[in-house]
Amino acid sequence: MALASAVWLVVFGAFTVMWGKAPHWGCKVNGELIHEIYLGAPSENSTVVCDPDASGPDINGDETLGALAMLLGALIIVFEQGYFPVLSWGLYYPADSFAYKHGVSARGLFYVLSSFPFFSKFPAALAASFLLPTGLVVLYGVRRKEAGDGGRAANAKRAAAAAARAAQNAGKPAAPRGDDEEAGPGYNPYKIYRKLVNENKAAAYFWVFAYLGSNAITFGVTLDKWVAIVAANSAKLLDGTLDTVCDQLTDVCVIDAAACELNKVMVVSGPISAWGPYAKACGMCLNFNCSLIIYPVVRLLLRRLNNAGVSFNNRKADPSFFAKVANDITRVLPLSKNIDFHKLVAKVMCCFAIAHTLFHFVNYWIASEATLQTFFKWGWGGTAFFTGCIICFSMFFIFTAASDTVRHSHYEIFFSAHHWFIVYFSALLLHGPIYWQWAFVPLSMYIIERFMQTKRGGRPYYVNRVDMIGGVMQLQFRPVYKPDFVFKEGQYLYLNCPGLGANEWHPFTISSAYENLTNGNQCCLMTGEEVYPVPRPSNIGPKEKWNKFCLVSKDHKTMKSSEFLDKHEIGYNDFVSCHIKVHGMNVKDAPGVQLSWTRRLKEYMESNTKTGKFPVFFNHTDERGDVVVGKRFGRDGGVMLRVDGPHAAPAEHYSNYGTVMIIGAGIGLTPCASILTSLLKFKWKKGFTPEIMHFYWLVPQGDVDAFQWLVHMITDLQHELKHSREQKQVGPQYYCEINIYITSAKKEPIPVTQLQQAEKTYANAFTKPAFTATQLHEAMLNPTTASKKQVEIQNGPNSKSAPNRLGDVFVWNGRPAWDGIFEQNRRQRQHDNIGVCFCGAPVIGRDLQRCCQKYSSVDEDILFNLHKENF
Repeated sequence: MALASAVWLVVFGAFTVMWGKAPHWGCKVNGELIHEIYLGAPSENSTVVCDPDASGPDINGDETLGALAMLLGALIIVFEQGYFPVLSWGLYYPADSFAYKHGVSARGLFYVLSSFPFFSKFPAALAASFLLPTGLVVLYGVRRKEAGDGGRAANAKRAAAAAARAAQNAGKPAAPRGDDEEAGPGYNPYKIYRKLVNENKAAAYFWVFAYLGSNAITFGVTLDKWVAIVAANSAKLLDGTLDTVCDQLTDVCVIDAAACELNKVMVVSGPISAWGPYAKACGMCLNFNCSLIIYPVVRLLLRRLNNAGVSFNNRKADPSFFAKVANDITRVLPLSKNIDFHKLVAKVMCCFAIAHTLFHFVNYWIASEATLQTFFKWGWGGTAFFTGCIICFSMFFIFTAASDTVRHSHYEIFFSAHHWFIVYFSALLLHGPIYWQWAFVPLSMYIIERFMQTKRGGRPYYVNRVDMIGGVMQLQFRPVYKPDFVFKEGQYLYLNCPGLGANEWHPFTISSAYENLTNGNQCCLMTGEEVYPVPRPSNIGPKEKWNKFCLVSKDHKTMKSSEFLDKHEIGYNDFVSCHIKVHGMNVKDAPGVQLSWTRRLKEYMESNTKTGKFPVFFNHTDERGDVVVGKRFGRDGGVMLRVDGPHAAPAEHYSNYGTVMIIGAGIGLTPCASILTSLLKFKWKKGFTPEIMHFYWLVPQGDVDAFQWLVHMITDLQHELKHSREQKQVGPQYYCEINIYITSAKKEPIPVTQLQQAEKTYANAFTKPAFTATQLHEAMLNPTTASKKQVEIQNGPNSKSAPNRLGDVFVWNGRPAWDGIFEQNRRQRQHDNIGVCFCGAPVIGRDLQRCCQKYSSVDEDILFNLHKENF
């Protein structure tokens, strides 16, 4: 915000200087005096005349104030940006500073106070309206105890790493260029096309070029129209045909009267300048982009297109006309790039908005009176000037809070600031009376979307279970009416906790399979632990009833019959789950300190328990007096959780492939866990695709304990798959390979911690588990086999007895060598189209994109199709 304010102080300060001495047009067009009837004295041919010796108008500028604004802006840029490390402070807020201890920022006070003088002149006032809220935000941030080193530690770490690499590579010859690193395909159109198809970019490039071409056509047509208007007015001034005798017009001719008044102004003050057409051309492009930017975020439309189009393997999946049309459209429409396209349109829109403003400012400086009179009719009731300022003010908040840094670290700020779009579009509808023609369809769709969101968010949900292991919270919930929530693995939803804020929604990926909601396990109503039926003892009579259950953490063979659970003590835990990384766990809860939403959600769930400890299992008494799973209302009497979803996501297309690579990093594992559960536990028994699944997950060694839930889940799924194979429920064509990569592992072994959740005994199972959760946990805490040897070991003769293998699971030390993995999957492929579904850090996504491009080949009939998670 400070940098944006500083830039505009420089720009609008320059306009304030320019407006301090506006020029007079001198009654000349292109250096030639206008017709003589407009010079001298008024006559019957012209009621107004031009004075060549008149001075320029006063348009509210000031040279001194403008120079001060430019100077202040330059100083703020130097202070904030870091061009001079000694002077740069930026986001530097040490916790031991006076400002942090007392909650008062001298910087914030300076920004607020220094903004007031600039409100006296308009161009500088617009920049001051940016600087004032910047100062208030700084004051608020310090007040709520925000602290940071401004990136100094990270910059120092990167510099040290770069120096170490440079020292390591010193004296080494440069690596030879491979065939895939050629300068490019040349100018052969056929080769370019093949390259784009090979890299799976043809559709995306087509739409980008179509979008940019549409902007160019819109700009060119509008510019040509307004250049002709300006040229016509200039020609009429030169040949004396510009009508200024307005008293001959009737009151009915309102349009002609307005045109005549404009003619009078142009005679006295000159026509609009050559910059005016450029302003109007940018404005028309803004109309186009400000309507187009809405479509990529209408989730109802995206979900419909995803579900009815790409996600179907064939047209028979949905016989509707919409599905048949969507099936073809979505093959060339990159739906997974919707957020990228939204960002692209936003950036283009920002450029056009800046250009539109600057062109109008220059035009106003050259011909202020004609500009006001010409564009008076372009705002509802002449509001264009005022609404334009509101639009700029709204964009300032939206764009400064839309960066990835803000969105990832403080999603609440991003979410709140983005709601300035309400003010933005309201002002835009008043700013130009033709904008509604562009915006009617997308705004109507968005309003319907928000109505549907409100409707979805009002549906009742029960919270079943909340658990916290490490820094990850598992939240299990279910709809009161199951048809209200039908989803596909890989999709996401929005959660809202009314007790924390009625309008604060946060996106999370679903981590459970759909069958967990329709076919959940039986559990103990008091503790939530899974149970299994106890076999009927042989020593009881045939007429004696027997319906007992045992906790999975216990062995019924060693228990007394009185310790078993009765039927009324168990229920079905049908659920949808999200695994949420809780941020700010180390932040102390003190007055003025703003905790993260995830931290507050954790504490809210704790407050609704008797013990205040995790795991928490909720139940309630229904209208019949029976105890059932789930709780809807908290201790405060309000609804505990609201859900908006599900919404389409790239990973849901995993079922479209015969072979799929599922890749997750850190908490980005959640959509992968959903797919893994669905395939291994449910879908493979029913003959669904994909038939071959390669699962890859990267996690730092220090975070392993936070993912103990995954350790238990993989152990259970592997036991389930082994049992299904032994019972011939899963055919031999189905192949599962799970690779876990432990990064940042220490050289010395670390102590193995005990699992927080009790292991299943599988006492009543017909199949012995291939490994236990404890064994997998130990292997992950201390990995022994380098990931660089993965291809060698998995392709070797002793792959089944590899020391780092547990069932279908391989545990590796280090990051995956993607080139070797992709080459291996290409060489061993059984399908020509391999899906690559990824959720995690962008740097890994870039590596995967590179490998998908490198190892896809039209000649070899192999295509790696990447689906990256976007929010």
